[in-house]
Amino acid sequence: MINQNIGYVIIETATTSQEYKPTVVYQNNRYAVAECILQEANETNRNKRFYASEELFPQLTSPRTVELLTRGELRAENGHPLSKDIVRQSQIDPNNTVAIFLKLWADDNFVKAHVRGTNNAKGEEFNRDLLDGFKPAWSLRALGSIQNTQRGAEVKGLKVITWDRVIYPSHPRAYTQGLVTEGCSGVLEQKDPGMLIPITNESVIDYIKTESANYKNILETFELEYDNIELIRNGLQVKLTGNDGSIYVVNTESYIQREIQDACFKLKEMK
Repeated sequence: MINQNIGYVIIETATTSQEYKPTVVYQNNRYAVAECILQEANETNRNKRFYASEELFPQLTSPRTVELLTRGELRAENGHPLSKDIVRQSQIDPNNTVAIFLKLWADDNFVKAHVRGTNNAKGEEFNRDLLDGFKPAWSLRALGSIQNTQRGAEVKGLKVITWDRVIYPSHPRAYTQGLVTEGCSGVLEQKDPGMLIPITNESVIDYIKTESANYKNILETFELEYDNIELIRNGLQVKLTGNDGSIYVVNTESYIQREIQDACFKLKEMK
């Protein structure tokens, strides 16, 4: 069972095949600029998850998205990160980027984008693929919780990290459509439903609030305001109760766990 109040890193990876033939559309001086469908709202995807437009579309104009988009830093990685570490999953690694999103918008139920390759070897290969007529696929990486609703395993509290370039997307229409210019939780019983990584991060004592990168990262990414924080599992995790009642369980880093254990041991010796 997936606890509907627990936060997850949501990584969409497809599990079934469905043929989709997108058409090509544009390019600039050095790099081709392509128009893509990144995702479809209001439809259950191949991983049996449902993204409502009221959850998904506001992410296109959120402060984080706008800031990254304006600075040219909203980028796709070349495949989803394999690590289950929350810090890694919630960040875009500049050393693994393949494409830059230039524009995002909603069109009917679709999230669309203009995208070009990055100024590195991966981006140059991506650019050649576009010019050769290949149509890269895209897959969401996000934070959120999953709740059973009448619409299925519905994603709530969505915080988009990025859309990564993948081989086979969870949304059958999440492909590059063409060149724009020319130029130089309920139960999810699936064998591979994409990764659902329980949120892991910490804070309870001032030390954890000050030193834990996991804790700080969750607060920033989720823009989380919480009513209660408590240390659980002998310092291995911190539980944060949000203002809306949502619960976030955050794993403390190993060095923080050692510090907590050492402090507890010393206190025990003093008694």
